[in-house]
Amino acid sequence: MITVYPIHRAIARPVTFKGFQAQYILYAAAVLIADLLLFIILYCCKVNPWVCIPIAIALGATALYVVGRLSRKYGEHGLTKLRAARRMPSHIFCRSRLPFIQLNKRSCDAI
Repeated sequence: MITVYPIHRAIARPVTFKGFQAQYILYAAAVLIADLLLFIILYCCKVNPWVCIPIAIALGATALYVVGRLSRKYGEHGLTKLRAARRMPSHIFCRSRLPFIQLNKRSCDAI
């Protein structure tokens, strides 16, 4: 009996759903849940439903647009790389040559 295994050609590709890549799927889901909670809170505070609905739709659409734009601009890992690059120091000041001299002595001792 011959067994045929399917070949999955998309193994190395990022997870994509409706144009959102990787962590942006979770961001979009969080935005939609927050939007639903906002609608529920406004409705429970006795705000007119004809006011709640446009507010919820406008804020949800705007937030999804922003998340989609971030997904297209930065890609799968780009936003994380951007945050990491901002944490890197732009300059390193060294007022003395002593650390470099000690490095040279340590490397000579290892030989």
